[in-house]
Amino acid sequence: MKFYAIGIIAVLILVGCSGNSEKNKVSETQEVVPSAPTISYKPLNISEEGVADFTLMTMKEGLGTAINYQARAGVMNVFEQVVDDITLTGYVVIQKAYSFGDKYVLIVSTGEGGQSCAATTYAFTFDTKTESVTGKSIIDGCSEIVEALAEGNKLTVKKDGKVSIIYNGEVKTKN
Repeated sequence: MKFYAIGIIAVLILVGCSGNSEKNKVSETQEVVPSAPTISYKPLNISEEGVADFTLMTMKEGLGTAINYQARAGVMNVFEQVVDDITLTGYVVIQKAYSFGDKYVLIVSTGEGGQSCAATTYAFTFDTKTESVTGKSIIDGCSEIVEALAEGNKLTVKKDGKVSIIYNGEVKTKN
């Protein structure tokens, strides 16, 4: 009887593992959607001074605008981890901001595009555990208008160019 039960279990395991491997493959062009955690995006109220634990501060003449965060080691300008040259940012406006667990996702527009593009807009993730920017991306388009829609673990951000999608509070780094 024991051998009979073991034989049935072995057959069931083999049948379950022999599924069509073509069905298990994900197309390289198909978007892989990560599973949704139990938390979701929470929109944050933005003021002229900043948002949540971040404050905007105009630095001395010609040095740009800082987005400061009070870290354990002191005040840090997190925007230095996002842009290549902080002195070229011109104006800085926090367009949208969300919390996602221990992370913040900020959508920030700057005047660094000059006359060729009204605004350069960045999305970046700031992790409060590591107190650092863990991902950043430029949002496609030149418009000063930024639209964002948060649904569970998915944040969709759009200007007049391609849509950017951010899952689980993790902006994927690209420039």
